[in-house]
Amino acid sequence: MNKLKSISTIITLLLIFGYIFYNIGKVELTKYLLKHAAQRARAVIIDDKNYQGNSPVSHTWSYSYLFYVNGKAYDNDSHDPTLQIGDSIDIQYVKDWPFFNKPVRK
Repeated sequence: MNKLKSISTIITLLLIFGYIFYNIGKVELTKYLLKHAAQRARAVIIDDKNYQGNSPVSHTWSYSYLFYVNGKAYDNDSHDPTLQIGDSIDIQYVKDWPFFNKPVRK
């Protein structure tokens, strides 16, 4: 039973750390790629809420945006709670991998 518990603990820790490293790595890779191969496009805010943090009181959120490259749709969090559905924003994306994208900050 102890061996099973140890294996379960190791698997759980690997999953947690793997998830953390994946998210950090994706953010850093996106920054690097956009610095060297960024394309610009216009995106439209859509009705897809992204809740920020885990505040039990404020429940702040922002809408996602949607844009198309070569007929394929891509979306991401706008990170701007002031935007409303139907608004347009400028975004950057990596030419060969449009799923790496982010809003252009003014």
